[in-house]
Amino acid sequence: MKFTLTKLRLNLIAGLIALGILAISAHTLRNDYLDTWQEAENSSRNVLTVIARDLGSDLDLLDLSLKGVVEGLRYIEFKKLPPDLQHRVLFDRVATASLMGSLVVVNETGELIADAGPVIAPRSFNLSDNESFAVHKANSHIGLYVSRPFKDPLRNGELSIGLSRRLSYSDGRFAGVVMGFLPLQTINQLFEDLRLGKRGTINLFRGDGILLTRLPFDVTQINQDFGASPQVQRLLQGSHGTLDSISPIDRVHRVISFQRLDDQSLVLTVALSVDEFLATWRVKALVLSLMTGILCFAVVGLTVLFQRELKRRTKAETKLRRLARTDDLTGLLNRRGFREIFEREWRQAIRSGSSLALLYIDADFFKSFNDRYGHGKGDDVLRTIAHMLNANIQRPRDIAARHGGEEFAVVLPETDIAGARLVAENIRQAIMALGIAHEGSPYHIVTVSIGVASARPPRGSVAAILFEAADTALYKAKAEGRNNVCTSEAATPV
Repeated sequence: MKFTLTKLRLNLIAGLIALGILAISAHTLRNDYLDTWQEAENSSRNVLTVIARDLGSDLDLLDLSLKGVVEGLRYIEFKKLPPDLQHRVLFDRVATASLMGSLVVVNETGELIADAGPVIAPRSFNLSDNESFAVHKANSHIGLYVSRPFKDPLRNGELSIGLSRRLSYSDGRFAGVVMGFLPLQTINQLFEDLRLGKRGTINLFRGDGILLTRLPFDVTQINQDFGASPQVQRLLQGSHGTLDSISPIDRVHRVISFQRLDDQSLVLTVALSVDEFLATWRVKALVLSLMTGILCFAVVGLTVLFQRELKRRTKAETKLRRLARTDDLTGLLNRRGFREIFEREWRQAIRSGSSLALLYIDADFFKSFNDRYGHGKGDDVLRTIAHMLNANIQRPRDIAARHGGEEFAVVLPETDIAGARLVAENIRQAIMALGIAHEGSPYHIVTVSIGVASARPPRGSVAAILFEAADTALYKAKAEGRNNVCTSEAATPV
């Protein structure tokens, strides 16, 4: 019972230690995970802020150039100016727009009427089939319009987007379009020096979900409409923010920071691959998990080893205690064990008010047996008597002991004098029935004499009273010729 309780305590302590190690590891990993995630969000936001500021500023300058052309055309004396002054009035601001590829003015039929290129060699082309021209012609209320990517006819078909404004006559009729061409390559140069990892991306969406350009650049992805994608819808509906999502473009899970460039109705995003920025954390998590597992297994292993050692020592101590209370020759309790049991049962009889009986047994003429047959045979006889004692006491609390030499004792709890005498007589007859030869005895066989006493001990009494009564009864049995069972008149009546 004691070992079981100790084992439970050890298991509980080991379990608490293992849970503590797991909790600390889990807490550490979770905090590192959150810190890594937060760092990725901060990094993407910081990069986005820089790009949005630069790109927004460049687009604002381009729009100012467009507005400058519109204002110049409205100048009343404009047509009276010489060509070189007309060129300066219209395109003087173009030099400040670093992203500008080309800037042209077309009339209501789409024919080129002014060009920011050289005055000496004006170019010729028609813009009537361009998306921007059609939109402005159909809608008078649209201000700055950003077109889908298209092949710039003025730059050998280079992919560009157009920023344009409508030109109107004084009566409101459509008069043409002024449009600036932004090569995608020029926009992407703003992104090239940024380190976003192998799977990090920068996307520029139009307000309706059209992908205008992207880093890394893939021409097959440009000009696609992602407006119906729930992920892109989340970007288009807010002014700025950070979210994590699986990209509808390449199905990569990323942390995405986005910001709307309000004046241009554009949405810029900077996205970092979750797998990439968590790679270091995952290695750390793996190492820490392995270390935690090893520590937990070590705790469990040490606990198991300790329990085994404790069990071995408990068994050894139990065995030693048993040996200390056991007679080596007969296997019965020795005098010490007998005294412990006898005192315990005496106290129990006092508490319960029950009777307690004691048999005191002596092998008749045993010294003569040893002298005639030798001590080896004598030891065999003692072992046989011990066996017969155990064979005739059946209840769990009935105990037989070797009290010393050829003397034995039997403790019979909750047994009156009549019951004790019956057990004693059974023992005497069983030993006599074995017929072990003993020529030194008048009976010519091995016999025993038994003294019987029983008492219902009152409070404050001592066990020695019952022992003395049984000893007196034994002497009486010997005095009456041995091979006999006697009770002592001095025993406390039940």
